[in-house]
Amino acid sequence: MIVLKHYYVNTTKEVDFLSIIHDVRYAIRDANAKDGLVTVIVPDSSAALTIIEPIPAVIEELKIAFEIFAGEGATATDRRKVTIDISPRVQAAMLGRSLSIPLKDGKLIIDPYEEIYLIDFDKTGKRRQFCVQVMVEDAPAKPAGQPPKTAPAKK
Repeated sequence: MIVLKHYYVNTTKEVDFLSIIHDVRYAIRDANAKDGLVTVIVPDSSAALTIIEPIPAVIEELKIAFEIFAGEGATATDRRKVTIDISPRVQAAMLGRSLSIPLKDGKLIIDPYEEIYLIDFDKTGKRRQFCVQVMVEDAPAKPAGQPPKTAPAKK
């Protein structure tokens, strides 16, 4: 069985770190999933996903690290001849736009102190979409045409 859920968050004109762990857990609950695989994806090129502990100092240092490595202020022209900022796309590419996490007994196999974060590098402020797909193995189907098994008769 595969369940796909779409979620939306609003972002600001800053680099946003948004915990989406509760939405992911809601998708797992709605799918009534015990064991399987959860995949989270952000379909936009200027956002990314990561798993980190929600410690403000860690998040601030990560923001600083991204500012160092990505060409702030650099622009390019895309296929539609529109000028775009390069920095948010480079920053998102460094992390990736999807995560796949195994699920065991209805729980994500991550450290209990960690959370899934959506990071919006685009400094425009907008409504951002992300999707959560929960894949679980269905119970094995009974072969067609075979009668149900019955207990042997008592003697």
